[in-house]
Amino acid sequence: MTKVLKVALLGPLRLTIDDEPLIGLDSAKAQALLCYLAVNGRPHSRHALANLLWGELPESDARRNLRGELLKLRRHLEPYLQINHQTIALHPDAPVWVDTAVFQQTMRDGEKDAVGWQTAVHLYRGEFLQEFYVRQAPEFDNWLQAQRRWFHNQAITAYDAWAGHLQAQGDFTAAIRLARQLLALEPTREASHRLLMQLLASSGQRPAALLQYEQCQKLLAEELGVDVSAETAVLYEQIRSGNYDKVTRWQGDKVTERENVTLSPGHPVTPSPGHLVTPSPFIAGPPITEPAHFFGRERELKRLGMLLRQRPLQNAAIIGPRRSGKTSLLHYLRLADWLPQASEYRWIFIDFQDARLGRQETLLRTLLTEMELDVPEPCHLESFMDVVSDHLDRPTVILFDELGVALTRYPELDDAFWESLRSLATNQVGGNLGFVLSSAQPPDVLAQHQGMGSPFFNIFGYTAVLGPLSEEGAKQLIATAPIQFAARDVEWILTESGRWPMPLQILCRERLLALSEGETGDDWREEALRQLEPLRRMEK
Repeated sequence: MTKVLKVALLGPLRLTIDDEPLIGLDSAKAQALLCYLAVNGRPHSRHALANLLWGELPESDARRNLRGELLKLRRHLEPYLQINHQTIALHPDAPVWVDTAVFQQTMRDGEKDAVGWQTAVHLYRGEFLQEFYVRQAPEFDNWLQAQRRWFHNQAITAYDAWAGHLQAQGDFTAAIRLARQLLALEPTREASHRLLMQLLASSGQRPAALLQYEQCQKLLAEELGVDVSAETAVLYEQIRSGNYDKVTRWQGDKVTERENVTLSPGHPVTPSPGHLVTPSPFIAGPPITEPAHFFGRERELKRLGMLLRQRPLQNAAIIGPRRSGKTSLLHYLRLADWLPQASEYRWIFIDFQDARLGRQETLLRTLLTEMELDVPEPCHLESFMDVVSDHLDRPTVILFDELGVALTRYPELDDAFWESLRSLATNQVGGNLGFVLSSAQPPDVLAQHQGMGSPFFNIFGYTAVLGPLSEEGAKQLIATAPIQFAARDVEWILTESGRWPMPLQILCRERLLALSEGETGDDWREEALRQLEPLRRMEK
């Protein structure tokens, strides 16, 4: 029996067969071809697909390239494909699960049963094919952007409808959490601000509701150059004076209407009820790369915002033990819309655990490519300095992850390299270059241990030392579970995890798994503590 192929496109692309990652299909255009077939769910002519991905090439060259990508797809996914001389499609009888098709079905189900909205919210991990890019394929890019807009608007609808349902049920805690996630999807959507204001006020958090109005007012002025609408101003006055009604959605705030856009029918899906009802939001192991799953660190973000919101950009170090969330915080900085006019910034993430970046030339080429600057030939430190100092005109923050690895393993990254980076940032690019790094120890201490004397390691004016999450942040993370945890379980998880991110994620995952499987009692705790043992051994 053919195993189930799952194609998850809402968020970063995930391809699995029987829930095991599909290894080896690395070609971006082969992946793009698979995604296009999965979303549309019908046969396409070879001519149309060749034009989609190689439209600027002569027909013969485009067809030849298409044949090459089809060979790659066949090598890994032959049982799931239906290919003949004229058309290409996913096989209609193959067991294929596509999250966009399930998402659209749950959106339709939501009109009859609010659980449909909830399922749609959990399926939406992030924007359609997040961070996916195919070079020199403008037709595919046009299609990709249209899909992103459509699914983004549908997600707004789902979040708004589910938040409204929770509001009507009086579940303010969950509704507030969802309203904040809704704002993260589209920060300038005024109706989302009003919803959050109402929920905060109705749950007894009147000062927070008034502060939310001020944040909305400031954001609209900075981002759009407009003032709040009359509806928002009236709601503010009602809350300020205490003359607002109990939980009722403001009459002007309707659930977002679906755009008049028709997508091609989704590919037939293989039901996966358990996966749909209780998808786990808890991530134990890899760093958090989806802003909606990131909680806590408000104090650190506020300080970092003060450093980076104006020129010259200032530098910061994020310090903490292993598994304290340093890398997740770096990813949040580059992926979340957390700064005013965040789209004007360029964020460059450098993972020094990637040994290829230990070669100076490779690292310099990577930095220039990410800065969207020309790469000189030859590319060495002097030519890199010339290009950046002459052409960097956009605020750019380089995020160095695991600085300790760079200092201990890569001799090519010597004092001259670090001194050059310092010179660029402080003297040559008009304050448009800043650094945020992560390490287990302060950068000057690490450099001293390695016998390095570069003044680069003394330019970090702010050091964020990561400890456990705040109790509020930890509870917000726990509350993302699609099945509500009992109060006694929440307290046990907080105590056993010490509110450290990694143990917290593991314990929440185990509790959700037990509830999903209908287990009763406290037996799950024994297994949860067993899952923590490797982490605790590593910390000794």
